[in-house]
Amino acid sequence: MAVDLPYGKGTRMLTLNQLCEWLNITQRHARKLVERDAIPYRKVGHLLRFPEAEVEQWCHPACRSARRKVERAVESSAERKYPLSRRSLTRSALPKSLIE
Repeated sequence: MAVDLPYGKGTRMLTLNQLCEWLNITQRHARKLVERDAIPYRKVGHLLRFPEAEVEQWCHPACRSARRKVERAVESSAERKYPLSRRSLTRSALPKSLIE
């Protein structure tokens, strides 16, 4: 008996139709992502299968990088005498063309 978990919460391999339903994209778009090797997939014979956990991570790359950046800042602020402000964690550098 298989338990139906919501998408992104299991370790199953999704079919092309399931992936398209989950991400709300067309099959044509999904195939183009596979062709460009932009989405994690596996070939099972001539069929495409998508590992659900890897696709979930692929969908949210900014969350992972932001989380790592905050973890590094927290580690380095523990070594400092003064804490980092929240603003310093999210500050981005402007290109020279905008500064001048």
